[in-house]
Amino acid sequence: MAEIDDLKGKLKKYEENGVAKLYYSLNRKAWEMADMLNSINLKNVTLDDPKDKTFERIRFIINDSSGIATAVKALGETAGITGDEDKDVRNIKQRTTPETIANVFGDNKGQEV
Repeated sequence: MAEIDDLKGKLKKYEENGVAKLYYSLNRKAWEMADMLNSINLKNVTLDDPKDKTFERIRFIINDSSGIATAVKALGETAGITGDEDKDVRNIKQRTTPETIANVFGDNKGQEV
């Protein structure tokens, strides 16, 4: 029985919107990078010691930040991000009915009350 539950859990994950999930993950990482960079005062970074690689690591993060920002923006547009992570990640399947089509076109006769 545990194996069936495990398989159901895996199936549920495959039904999620992976692009939206990746968007929120990268967005959190960008936030963490910004927090880390804000906590570092470059005046305190040692430049004299050739063995200290702190400055190179900071530079690497700064250089990669624009690529991450571009990816987050593109993923957000592709996935149609609304800001509600649970809703965006869950792939809610709606049935297509005459009422749902009317709702898309703005016919108020089809709108649910």
